[in-house]
Amino acid sequence: MRILFCRLLLFSLVISAPGCATVAKHKPIGFWSRNRFDGQDQRHGPWREYFDGAEQHLANRGRYRHGRSMGIWHYYTLTGAQERTERFYRRPYGLVRLSYFHPGGQLAKQGQARYRAEASVARFYWFGEWKCYSPTGQALPSEFYRNGHRTATLLTTPTGDTLASPVN
Repeated sequence: MRILFCRLLLFSLVISAPGCATVAKHKPIGFWSRNRFDGQDQRHGPWREYFDGAEQHLANRGRYRHGRSMGIWHYYTLTGAQERTERFYRRPYGLVRLSYFHPGGQLAKQGQARYRAEASVARFYWFGEWKCYSPTGQALPSEFYRNGHRTATLLTTPTGDTLASPVN
């Protein structure tokens, strides 16, 4: 029994030896780890970035899957207040749902954007209806975007009719 245990221990050490170079290059890797890279040196797993070198003031946090942002990302100001959130969808790739917040933490603006990475350039632009809110939480007129350019704002008349006002 003792011989079998020694052989298994020796075998596991031999198997894990090639992985030591990766561990030394990118620090220990585990499910709790953050800011790690995959085999192709692309960001992978939980990720956090800080405003300072002492890692006291969090700038953003989220998750990468083989170099692509996935799931929900949270962005913060220097004071620690939440600035915005971005939700990345797997399908269709490049669709992002954004929420911006007022300094007090209330929702300010919410809408969709698209991220396109082409061979020579990466492009990020807003599109569709963006709902706007005041710092007190009251709904404001929505804004409409096409390819990142604001096209119109909906206005409501005292009679309840909705009009589109063009942007000057």
